[in-house]
Amino acid sequence: MKMSNQVSQKAKNRTLLRWMLNGGASLNYEKMMGLAYAYSMMPFLKENYQDDPAGLKQAVKMHLQFFNTSPYVAPYVMGVNMGVEEVEKAKNLDTIMALKTGLMGPLAGLGDSVFVVIPWTIFGAIAANMALEGSVVGIVIWIAVTWLLKALGIPLFKAGLKSGTSLLASIETKLKAITESVAILGLMVVGALIPTVIKANLAFTFKQGSLEMTGDEILNQIMPGVIPALLVFAVYYLLGKKVKPIYIILIIMVLSVGLYALNILK
Repeated sequence: MKMSNQVSQKAKNRTLLRWMLNGGASLNYEKMMGLAYAYSMMPFLKENYQDDPAGLKQAVKMHLQFFNTSPYVAPYVMGVNMGVEEVEKAKNLDTIMALKTGLMGPLAGLGDSVFVVIPWTIFGAIAANMALEGSVVGIVIWIAVTWLLKALGIPLFKAGLKSGTSLLASIETKLKAITESVAILGLMVVGALIPTVIKANLAFTFKQGSLEMTGDEILNQIMPGVIPALLVFAVYYLLGKKVKPIYIILIIMVLSVGLYALNILK
């Protein structure tokens, strides 16, 4: 007999299955995996908030926010998420969002290395060579390895559930402090990604005798990544003014084409 505040294992399993089948199916520039994450969480959310329609609406909106990590390790994040949200529900959605943001960056690097680069390089080469030789076994190997990697999400999901429950039990009296700490970690992770993800190169080149420097090299000596940082600040400002993300994307596209045509960016 389960307690009234507990979500059934069936709902949790359905959540994991949804992610395993659809985790990378909704990648887009605005939310990345956010839509797939929210869709996967729906069986859990509907049962967790069955007596709280307003809380369900808040939770769905929160889970629709930006989320991007290696799909193979995302089940761990979902498990931690459920472990906290099952008990705290809508009153600590900020904490849950901070945990998601803080975990997705470090786990992305780990997941891409362990679950993508290494096995795909090894088994992909074997499967490709066998396929080139006309053997269907190569295709079977590739499919089997792919689903084996996906299946590893099951123990990761269980570990996440256990971690989320333990985390909640140990920080119940310090929840505000941990929320702020994880939020800072998440901002640091996202901030560190700015110069590597956002590219805006100046077309300007300075020449003096044998010395030649690009505009980016000059600016990077003053402050590395200053242009990407300014672009992020501008987008953040527009979002704060309630400008719709789709309009911001269109503005960036028009500016990019215009500045390239004027030979300001390249």
